[in-house]
Amino acid sequence: MKITLHPGQKGKRLNDLFGLFFEDINHAADGGLYAEMIRNRDFEYAPVDRWSYTHLTGWAEIGYAAVRVEDADPPFPRNPHYAVIRAGAGNGVCNLGFGTGICTEAGKQYRLTLWARAKKPMEIRAALGEASVTFALTAEWQKYTSVLTAGCTDHAARLCITAVQEGEFSLAWASLFPTDTWKGRENGLRRDLCEALAEMKPKFLRFPGGCLTHDGDLDPDARNGIYNWKRTVGPVENRPARRNNWGYHQTMGLGFYEYFLLCEDMGCEPLPVVNGGLDPHHLRFAEGEVLRQYIQDALDLIDFAKGGTDTEWGRVRAEMGHPEPFRLKYLAVGNEEVHEAFHTRMALFAEAIRKKDPSVELIGSAGPFADGGPYEMGWQYAREQGLDHVDEHYYMAPEWFLAHCDKYADRPADGPKVFLGEYASWGNKMRNALAEAAYMTHLQHAPAVSLACYAPMLCNVHYVNWRPDMLWFDGWRICKTPNYHVQRMFMQHQGDVCVDVEATDNEPVAAPRTPIAGEMFFIADDSTIEISDVQLTTPAGTAALPDGVISGRDKLSLGSTHGDFTLTFTFRRTAGEKGFRVHFGHQDEKNTYHWTVAGWQNNDSALEKRSDGRGSCLTQSNYSIVTGEVCRMKLEVCGDRITSWINGQKYNETVDALPAPRPLFLAASLEESTGDVILKAVNVREAAVTAEIACAHAGCMVEELSAMPDAENTLDAPDAIRPEVHQVPGGPGVTHTFPPHSVTVLRMKAGG
Repeated sequence: MKITLHPGQKGKRLNDLFGLFFEDINHAADGGLYAEMIRNRDFEYAPVDRWSYTHLTGWAEIGYAAVRVEDADPPFPRNPHYAVIRAGAGNGVCNLGFGTGICTEAGKQYRLTLWARAKKPMEIRAALGEASVTFALTAEWQKYTSVLTAGCTDHAARLCITAVQEGEFSLAWASLFPTDTWKGRENGLRRDLCEALAEMKPKFLRFPGGCLTHDGDLDPDARNGIYNWKRTVGPVENRPARRNNWGYHQTMGLGFYEYFLLCEDMGCEPLPVVNGGLDPHHLRFAEGEVLRQYIQDALDLIDFAKGGTDTEWGRVRAEMGHPEPFRLKYLAVGNEEVHEAFHTRMALFAEAIRKKDPSVELIGSAGPFADGGPYEMGWQYAREQGLDHVDEHYYMAPEWFLAHCDKYADRPADGPKVFLGEYASWGNKMRNALAEAAYMTHLQHAPAVSLACYAPMLCNVHYVNWRPDMLWFDGWRICKTPNYHVQRMFMQHQGDVCVDVEATDNEPVAAPRTPIAGEMFFIADDSTIEISDVQLTTPAGTAALPDGVISGRDKLSLGSTHGDFTLTFTFRRTAGEKGFRVHFGHQDEKNTYHWTVAGWQNNDSALEKRSDGRGSCLTQSNYSIVTGEVCRMKLEVCGDRITSWINGQKYNETVDALPAPRPLFLAASLEESTGDVILKAVNVREAAVTAEIACAHAGCMVEELSAMPDAENTLDAPDAIRPEVHQVPGGPGVTHTFPPHSVTVLRMKAGG
């Protein structure tokens, strides 16, 4: 193969293409990036967060201690609960920390902060292992601080707070931070995680989440309310907690001020997301004055980020320690919303934000799927409104990414740009990283794509809500997945502008297609469904199949098919809130196709595929079953085309594209500050590829990640897969052999 780079033939400017996405999922903030080591530091855990929580979750009694929780006369009105401890000498309470416990390292220092008072003057002792400090309490709430030095390394330590003499004392706040947080800040972030993120050199950070931003009561002051950035700023002790919709408690210690600081520290653009005045999970929609307040919150965020200190929220930022403005180039409204109700509200947001600050680039939404009716509706609306970017989300099998490496090739460059705000293949093995890398070469060169970020970013191994994740960690270790290494390589070596790259003998080759074949059956989705008038048409003719009733997780088999078919049937739901699935081409549980009818929240008609246990939604539209209503359905497979109809109306149509990998997936760019020409090459195949690369250079850096497809990193073996770097002398070109299953960056220095 011969690869020719043309640095003089420039294409798309890359700007802020590759960045990061943060959401407090998998305890990514509390117990993760946010360096607080005490769980339930303010006694505000409650059943609203999780059914098993109480105000004393994370705390345990030591010896004889009677502990109760009160809320009268608190030091922090927005976090009113505190513990009252009646204890004898040497008795009291201890905090269990996150995961295995509080993780300390010998010789390291930890900043302790308590807010406490006593019924009568008395002393209490706070101990972390053998390190301890004594405080003399008074009848008034006071803040007590000290720095403790750990005497040993312990991954299951406890913070113990005990009475020195018998008495009763109240504890409203107990906080413990390592002193060596990122940038040394007191309300800081975990250093090793931040260093791993900063090493990537991201161009932007999207925060504070995806679904996190639009689930909850519309009352912004409700304990179970939608995420509101205004509740995350100001003194950390008085930031009201909220129920995290991933099933745990969110302290808001990591708030919008800290997010903006993190972006500033990493040299990347902040990309905040605000709620669009609705909760699509529970079909709550803000109206009137409530909606106007949501819009005002978005406008006030602009002042908080970059307004002068003469503005209300610019003054809040200054009081928190940052009188200079932050940057704010992007603002997203909503997350995965494609409802008409969102579109009407988005128009109001857009009008107000453009009037407030026309320089802010607005980001809309195309929903959580890569194709289908709602997806197209989101894009159509964005074009009508003249939005700058459209946020797309999808999680697919690696095979899907390899089959769609030209997804945006024909998307026009004018009009709204693609912001791929959440994407990943299902897994953290090398095969997943390879598929994502191949796809990223397309994202780099596709003119319509402006921004992209892998998601989710972080996962505490003790609290897993979702997988895969880019970085896994516990209390003292981190694991950089192959996916992380790919993202870092593309960010560090992004370049400023695409340049043309040509390659001989690099045509895609698809595996021979085999007909869709296997078992066909109905399966209920926790509802009761009557199936009747079932007919199956194949090239051999039409056959009537048995009727039946399915409920719970019942299955009604229809035999097997091989190749083209048309299935028609009538159904009626008699009980339940959801629908059913029609499986076809079913080889086993890990390899199957299915048509989901009235899936999640009774709201889907989707054609889906599983390959070796990894799922892909090929296309999706909205459809809801009405109990008792009779519907006629049709499913058709014709070669690689799959189509479904409901009551004569076409609901889904898709082509089941198969991977057609090239010998090398290629992307090239120029870094203007250095003059370096950067070539990225992804080899997903089992054979090495040797190529002559024509590009004069004064020296070439080669960074390469290579491993078998099923290889992965773990906390116990975090460097099993890692890139290798070496230098190549200057010359008129480079001859390089790209190993099987590899991602390679060649950075060619100018001046050759």
